[in-house]
Amino acid sequence: MDTMINTVLGGRYTILETVGVGGMSVVYKAVDSLENRFVAIKVLKPEFLTDERSRRRFLNESRAIAMLSHANIVDVYDVNFEDNNQYIVMEYIEGRTLKEYMDFTGALPIGEVFGYIKQTLRALRHAHERGIVHRDIKPQNIMLLDDGTIKVMDFGIAHVSNFETITMTDTAIGSVHYISPEQAKGLPVDDKSDIYSTGVMLYEMMTGVLPFTGETPVSVALKQVQTEPKKPREVNPNISRGMEQIILKAMKKDPAQRYQHAKEMLVDIKILEDNKEWVFDYPDEPAVAPEVPEKPVEEEKKAEPEVKKEPEPAPKKNTKKKKNSAKARKWRIIRNKFLAVTSGIFLAVVLVLFGYGVMITVVNQLNDDLIELPSFVGKVASDVMADPRYNTFFEFSEESRYDDTIGAGLIVEQSPESGNFSRGTKVKLIVSNGKRTVTVPDVKGWEEAQAIVKLKQSDLLYETIQTQSDTVDEGKVIRTEPASATTVPVGTTVKIYVSFTTEATRVYVPGVVGYKEELARQTLLNSQLYYFSVRYEYDDFVEKGYVISQSIEKETIVDVSEEIIIVVSLGSVADAIADGTYMPQNDQSTALDDYYDTGE
Repeated sequence: MDTMINTVLGGRYTILETVGVGGMSVVYKAVDSLENRFVAIKVLKPEFLTDERSRRRFLNESRAIAMLSHANIVDVYDVNFEDNNQYIVMEYIEGRTLKEYMDFTGALPIGEVFGYIKQTLRALRHAHERGIVHRDIKPQNIMLLDDGTIKVMDFGIAHVSNFETITMTDTAIGSVHYISPEQAKGLPVDDKSDIYSTGVMLYEMMTGVLPFTGETPVSVALKQVQTEPKKPREVNPNISRGMEQIILKAMKKDPAQRYQHAKEMLVDIKILEDNKEWVFDYPDEPAVAPEVPEKPVEEEKKAEPEVKKEPEPAPKKNTKKKKNSAKARKWRIIRNKFLAVTSGIFLAVVLVLFGYGVMITVVNQLNDDLIELPSFVGKVASDVMADPRYNTFFEFSEESRYDDTIGAGLIVEQSPESGNFSRGTKVKLIVSNGKRTVTVPDVKGWEEAQAIVKLKQSDLLYETIQTQSDTVDEGKVIRTEPASATTVPVGTTVKIYVSFTTEATRVYVPGVVGYKEELARQTLLNSQLYYFSVRYEYDDFVEKGYVISQSIEKETIVDVSEEIIIVVSLGSVADAIADGTYMPQNDQSTALDDYYDTGE
């Protein structure tokens, strides 16, 4: 039995049961005694608590998740770093994953596909706009609620296990079917990698099958890099051309040819949802030439032989007289109808004018007994209700509410609005309390992620500022601006000054281009840059075993947890072919060194 069951964290979260186990953490279902609700708690495994790099990774994840607040992303309630436990408290969701649902249904109805993919893209847009890349978008990480709402989970986890899919650990086998080509090759990834994974997920939703499968994770990863997917309409003929275009554009091997932003893909999804037969102007296939008639109509007319008509015999005189007589009768009929219609219109206008005059007379008589009620919006409520010009004739009542646009004591709206009303009419005035205010919480000495969550719970915005400090531990809040206990309007941006220690966590990146691989590795380790990977490429100008390039320029100041990629030469292709060692380029990439590996 898990020893965490029945444990109480933070004096309020009672662990009930295990709901999921990951590489570095365990997710539990718990009850929050203060809010009387179920929550999900992600706890860092005990064996990682003493490893500084693992703790830093978990802290980075909590910081990223705390920055997100969206209807389609699992909400975060609390972040805590107790001595013996590090955990993130999140929204507990009753439902099943999108993968479980697809395993049961196969290909999904088009209406459901539009709903799920739009929500996913909205969540990604929110994250990408905040500089956060999911890196592990897949149906297993999307929860489906009973009302059709989806919740994207596990933001930041893929950053922890960035390239597990290449090292082929057990936990990564599910991910390899959705990773982008650049991720499979061990290259840095950005938001366009999430777009690719979303395209794979859309492919699966529309066809009921994955675009790439294989006997081993390695074979699937190679297909992601080298093989074009089978056209979706070849798998499911019911898929529209427009939907196929969206899927294939999202799954382009070259990131520059994909959708560049989640919003861009979302726009195309909405266009197709409005018009299911829409075809986009994408260069994915040769345009189909329009059908041309075998023979233009004009040519057919020209080709027809002209037939000369026999001249009609001249009409006789009596015929002309009859024709003229018929025209005269027709004209008289038209004239009579016109006169009848005109007379009718004239009579109607006279009646309308007469009725209008009567109505004005009656209204004027009634108005002698009505009192004008002006608009009071923007005026001081106390002055209006004390004014005898108004309180003599009208019965006022008052309600109040917070308003961000009108100052306290001023009238926001009234009911009824301005007009003429009888004596004694009840008039309700809505009076502004001004902007709703809140007290800035005291988060001094808290971890950055904890401070962010607390400010969000207080309906405040935030901006983090990294500040060097020799007295405050790295990653903790030095002070806030405005200071704690200050009363500010809701929505105020609070600056969080977070400590970092240059010597401990911020280092210069050394230049290792031109170094032999062993020396480059040791140089990075000596600089406390443990998170590096080595990738191999053929190069006709750099000797085998020497570094061609590095992903971060030398003398750049970075955090010690920053990931760096160095590219090492395999020598020239010609030499490799000559000595029989040549292999396809995509087989030569390696993943990031596991962060336990010293690199030696």
